[in-house]
This record gives sequence, structure tokens and C-alpha cells, in this order.
Amino acid sequence: MRSEKGKIVTVTSAKGGVGKSIFLLNLAGIYQKLGKKVLLLDLDFSGGSLAVSLNVAVSKTIYNAIDDLVHNRYLGIEEYISSYSDLIDVVSCPKDPRQATKIEIRYLDTFLERASFAYDIILVDTTHGFSKNNIVIYDNSDMIVYVMSNDLLDLKNSKNFMSIMKDIEMDHLRVILNHSLVPNENYFSNFDIRTMIQWNIDYTLPTDYYIKNITGYLLEGMIPSLDQKTWDRKYQKDKKQLIKMATDFIGEDDYSGEENVD
Repeated sequence: MRSEKGKIVTVTSAKGGVGKSIFLLNLAGIYQKLGKKVLLLDLDFSGGSLAVSLNVAVSKTIYNAIDDLVHNRYLGIEEYISSYSDLIDVVSCPKDPRQATKIEIRYLDTFLERASFAYDIILVDTTHGFSKNNIVIYDNSDMIVYVMSNDLLDLKNSKNFMSIMKDIEMDHLRVILNHSLVPNENYFSNFDIRTMIQWNIDYTLPTDYYIKNITGYLLEGMIPSLDQKTWDRKYQKDKKQLIKMATDFIGEDDYSGEENVD
């Protein structure tokens, strides 16, 4: 058990199909390259897929962890994790979506508090938009990373999302515009998008990052940013920018990490 709490970074979006979970997995790979111990916490109760995407075996889930907390049976985070690598562990979403409705969300902050002393970073995947569960997650996050696409419906939803974030004064937020989702379908300029959503775009994922066979990666349980050929081919010219983005999310802007990213 560590004496210092790790950072909680939540990755979210207003709609599905914007590359939120793939971005989270790539982010985990970058943190591993930086020597960080990472927990992936799948709180996408409606369609979570992190454990499946990483091809790891799951025996217990977040449902079991919260249920054990409620009934004073919780012994430690190690009871609920599935290990992907030496530095990346996963706590899966419930296997049965009906279990998600039985999770007492008020115990989630207790789980996050305890888990944060075992990891440098907790990366949380969520369902889309605002819900009672998500608001609890956002409140407990050191950083909220919002992933959006260059799509009219997504921009409409993003405008509403940002408006709510302003109203409830959640400004610990970074916005990622994902151009790599579908190349050659960039309908709006960054200026147009900023005007529409009334929020700044902090980082852009270029079309160069598009991976045609992403399903193949998922079938093999491979994180693209940890595949050396992909890292060198797709991300070579932007390694420093990717490291800057990842360290910004955890408040380590001055950490270059260059010695670990090759």
C-alpha cells in the first residue's frame, strides 16, 4: 500500500462510437511506458468492454467489490483485479447488466479512495453523458477527459454536456477532438467546433492515428500504443505531444518522459 494517493482520471463522452474506450486503452499504454502503475476501472455499466478488449479473465467485478464493501467483506483491491501486464490491472464492469442496478453508488467513492492508494493512476471508463453514477465519478476525479468526434449529433450533445459542466462548475476537464475515428469526414473546423460547444479543444487526435484493423487488436487483447510497430508507425512524430497530454492529465506537465517512450 502506498502512502500517497494516485490520480483518478475519468474518460467520458456524450455518445457512443467516438473512440472513448480505445483512447483510454492507448492512454493506459502511454502511462505504462512512463513506468506508472495503472488501474483500469470499467464503470460503463451499459456496455463496458475493457476486460473483453484486453482479453483478460474475470472472476470478480466492480459489483462484487461494492457488494463486499456494503457487507463489510472487502479485504483489498487485489481480490477484484484482472492483471493485463506488470503495470496494468483491470476491474471489470458487472458481467450481468442487471447487477449494475444493484450497485450502491454511495460506496463507489469509498472504493476509489482505497484503490487510489494502490495505483499511480486510476483510469475510469464511463457510460455516456450525465447520470447519477457519472456525477459521483466526476466528483471523485482529479481530471475528466471528454472525447468527442467531428459529427453534428455529437457536437449537439457536446454543447449540452459543456453547458451542464459550466452550471455545476466542474472545470477539471480536458476536451479531446478525435479526428482519427473516420478519416476524411472532418466536416467542421476546430474554430467552428469551439464556437458550437462554447468550450476550448485541448488536444486533437489527427487522422494519421486511424487504425484500419483496430478490431484485430481487440481480438488479440493488444493495446495499440504498446505495440512497437504501431507506436513507431502511427505515433512516431507525435510522441512528445502524446506524453505531454498524458502527463497534463495527472498534473505532471514538467515531466518529459522521453527516455521511456521508445
